[in-house]
Parts: sequence; structure tokens; C-alpha cells
Amino acid sequence: MCSKKEICDVSIVCANYNNGKYLDEFISSVINSSALPKELIIIDDGSTDESLKILSRYNLPYLKVIALKSNVGFANALNVGIKETTGKYILRVDPDDILEKTRIAKQYTFLEKNSDIDITGSNVTYFNEKLESVVGSSNFPQKYESIYKRYIKGEHGLLHGTVMGKSLFFKKYLYCQSNVPAEDYDIFSRMIKDGVKAQSFPDKLTFVRIHQNSVSNALPFSTIKKTYALRDKIFKTKTSFFLVVINYLSLKYYRKYYFEKNNFKRVLFLGISGLFRPDKVIKKFLNDFR
Repeated sequence: MCSKKEICDVSIVCANYNNGKYLDEFISSVINSSALPKELIIIDDGSTDESLKILSRYNLPYLKVIALKSNVGFANALNVGIKETTGKYILRVDPDDILEKTRIAKQYTFLEKNSDIDITGSNVTYFNEKLESVVGSSNFPQKYESIYKRYIKGEHGLLHGTVMGKSLFFKKYLYCQSNVPAEDYDIFSRMIKDGVKAQSFPDKLTFVRIHQNSVSNALPFSTIKKTYALRDKIFKTKTSFFLVVINYLSLKYYRKYYFEKNNFKRVLFLGISGLFRPDKVIKKFLNDFR
């Protein structure tokens, strides 16, 4: 068990590149958590802003800053941090996001009580620049079978910045820089295919910030194309180009719906998304009315 302010056997791994203006809020969310990590490893990937200056102000016993001399890329930076971890579990989060105060304790306690589960995720709350400006939330599957099916279909069963899992699996599989920005689909698909068991919380345990430079706010066609190429490689499937295009257009307009402030445009974007994948829009409505 992990009680209030107890130090959990968890290593938080976070890769940072020019997210200086968000670091104070992120680190504060760790400090104010109901339980603390064994270590918070922040790999600065050659930032050109004041990230390192901001990080140098913190004198936390569990904070370890790894300053890379040059930008090596998101996945490579994460691998540097993963190799330095000493915790039983690794928690992944991005430096522009915010931890819900019970996340560390809840995920740690769950994994300690359920030794058959290797990795766990959760849902998130999406917000704009300010935490008060909430734009929506996620609805990821909870059970292993549903998570597994998502990956076989070329979809995400876990949201990258919500996971906590056994360190040994992160160290075994590692990230692949050439698969960025689909590196999360790649690593978790490889894990799942090899029998790593995953289960998610229905709770929203992370606040994900949507801004101009965030991955959540951008969806180039190349990302979807790469994701399905990885699906075919890992699961030995054969995805048609038509299916790739349909799913890309559905996701593109669904994200526009999520992050648009104008109500008329929101309805329009949701309708367009539904033309391409009506099953997803119907599922959203069913979930909203539960």
C-alpha cells in the first residue's frame, strides 16, 4: 500500500524540450500529490528556452535532471531516462501536463495489489492553456481484452501520458525514435502482442494541456499512416489505404470538435467525423448519457 505522502517505488520519466513555461505547474502537481515518487527524472532534450534555469531552482531529493547537450529526439530522450530509473514502476507523463493529486498513489496501489497486471492507464481531462478552461475528457477502455482489440485495430488502447507500468518491460522494449510520433502505439503494441497485461482506470488521473505545440492538438496524415504501418508490421495485418484515410478524417474532425470553442462549428465537426466513423460518434453519445 502507498499511504499519504509515503514515497512510492515509482520513477516518473519525463522528456522536456522547450516546455519551460509549464514546468513549475507540472512539478507543483508532483509535489502536491497525495503520495510522492521515488524519483522524478526529467530529461532535458537540448532545450533552447529557460527550462534548465527553471529546473535548477528546485532542491527536491527525488528530482534528477539529465541535461542532454543536443536534441536527440523525444523517444531517444525517454530511453535515456528509462535506463536511469531504479523504481519498480515507471510513470510516464509530459512536462506540459498536470498530475491529478491521487494518480501516483492510485496506480501504484493498484499494481501492487494486482501482480498479474503489468501496466495501467487512465482517462484524462483535456484543457486549454489554463486549467480552468476544460474542453473535454477521454473515454479509453478499461479491460485488457478491449485494450488488446484496440491495438490490433490500429487504435490506441492506452493514452501515453497516463501509464504506469513495471519498469522491466519499459527497459526491455524501449522506444523507437524512427517511429515518432507513433512511438507510443509502437511500444505498447509490441508489449501487448508479447503478452504484457494492461488494464485502465475509468478515473481521469491526468490533466492534458492542449496548446499550439502539443501532440494532442495536431494530427498529420503521416502519423495515422505510420500507425497503421506499425499495426501491419507488428500484428501481421494488411490495412487498406482507404481505411487509413477514413480513420484519419474521422479523427481529424473529432479533434476539431473537441478543441473548437464555437458551438456551431463543434456540431459541424462532430457531424463530419460521424460520416466517416458513425460507430465512434454513437459510442460517444452512449457514454455521455450513462
